[in-house]
Amino acid sequence: MSSKGVAESPRIERLFELSMDLLCVADSCGRMQLLSPAVKEILGYDAGELVGTSLIDLVHADDRPKTQKAVAELAAGQAIVDFESRCRTCDGSYRWLAWRARSAGDEIYAVGRDITARKRAEAEQQSALQRQHAQKLESLGRLAGGIAHDFNNLLVGILGNAGLALMKLPADDPSRRFILGIETAAQRATELTNQMLAYAGRGQFFVEPVALREVIEDMQPSLNALAGNRAALRLQLAEGLPAIEADPAQVQQVVSNLIANAADAIGNRPGTITLRTGVRQVAAGDLVDAVLAEDLPAGLYVYLEVSDDGCGMDAAILGKIFDPFFTTKVTGRGLGMAAVLGIVRGHGGFIETESEAGGGTTIRVSFPAYDQEALDWPPLPAGEGADFEGSGTVLVVDDESTVRDVARACLEEHGFTVLTAADGHQAVEIYRRKGGEIALVLLDMTMPELDGEGTFAALREIRPEVKVILSSGYDEKQATGRFAEVRPQGFVQKPYRPADLLLAVRRALEA
Repeated sequence: MSSKGVAESPRIERLFELSMDLLCVADSCGRMQLLSPAVKEILGYDAGELVGTSLIDLVHADDRPKTQKAVAELAAGQAIVDFESRCRTCDGSYRWLAWRARSAGDEIYAVGRDITARKRAEAEQQSALQRQHAQKLESLGRLAGGIAHDFNNLLVGILGNAGLALMKLPADDPSRRFILGIETAAQRATELTNQMLAYAGRGQFFVEPVALREVIEDMQPSLNALAGNRAALRLQLAEGLPAIEADPAQVQQVVSNLIANAADAIGNRPGTITLRTGVRQVAAGDLVDAVLAEDLPAGLYVYLEVSDDGCGMDAAILGKIFDPFFTTKVTGRGLGMAAVLGIVRGHGGFIETESEAGGGTTIRVSFPAYDQEALDWPPLPAGEGADFEGSGTVLVVDDESTVRDVARACLEEHGFTVLTAADGHQAVEIYRRKGGEIALVLLDMTMPELDGEGTFAALREIRPEVKVILSSGYDEKQATGRFAEVRPQGFVQKPYRPADLLLAVRRALEA
């Protein structure tokens, strides 16, 4: 064989010249000794340029481990090895090659086929499927969020009127227990709307810097119980992780749902569930197969990963696990993974899944590392505010008459004069005429035509020092995130009880 990379045998030379694939002979260390002329068309190099060069030097850094493994297997005597790698061209770009190689003595014979077009088509198809999936999730999320929003307005009326009735009744009145029953049922209905809002990514989040390792360690007794007697739970928790900006209760729900699903997948046979945490740097384009990864920024992410050796899922089932009410269980509503999806969506994270029938399942949830300040307003403590007595005029702005009526009754009962507006335009007109008399505005965020954000801006044009409490069925972070420069004085989430509203009013007036 020639040191210039051209075969001396005329027969071999003709075959080398005719081949559209890259033909290569290398030594046992992967150093190329002979290449076919197709290397010029595929990678842009003359055959002689690469003689003596290691194939590993041409391979993309991410593909080097599997390429080195293939060379080692061939050197160890394995007959035929198939692998794929990206190889650098003479202009610095990369092309995908599918290799089939075999060893013979101290030499390795390999054929590399250019599959760049196929890989590009697969990536485009995967991207299109991912977009379709994201659009489906977005549509379902909007539906769930819209239903929950409207239902929350109804619950304001139920909880508000029940709370007002309890304030009027003597402590020993026997009818109080019936009203308390109504209040309890309404609170349970609130939990259902919170699940729907969670799926929509607009759940009730009280975010703060959270150490993921500490959250999981605190949960360990309950996680062991969820895993059951037959599944061994193994924790592999990395130390020194950056904090995430999250609601600890919602993170706990994510962990609990993933462990419970893993235990269900293992069933009654012995098995292992592994819960890992770690940190990763995510670059643009790394998340082609991830759920919720559309338009997410590159950066540092903290992840939790749950793996099991249970029954696994085929592709058809795996594609439906985040659909609301989809379940493979005999009983249950199937809201677990849908709620996980919404919680992760609401925290700006993404999810990666891997499973095959009979081969177990791995689900990795990643949250952006903490780099922002916590919210200014802490959650409203339960029960405070009921004894507050005030004075002055409050403008209640909401497109739902039930909400306006409850807020009016509650505030008037505690010393306030109340004006009401059914939309943003009406609110601006009232404030333009009577702004000097109005001490506070209770402003709904979601209204037709002129929404809460637009109304707030218009009120500030009339009187920059206007005091406003936002009200929304969505969580505080979602509702207030658009107010970057000037923020309102408070927030109360629907459905609220009279005591919650009064406490928010007291805080805003005292601010």
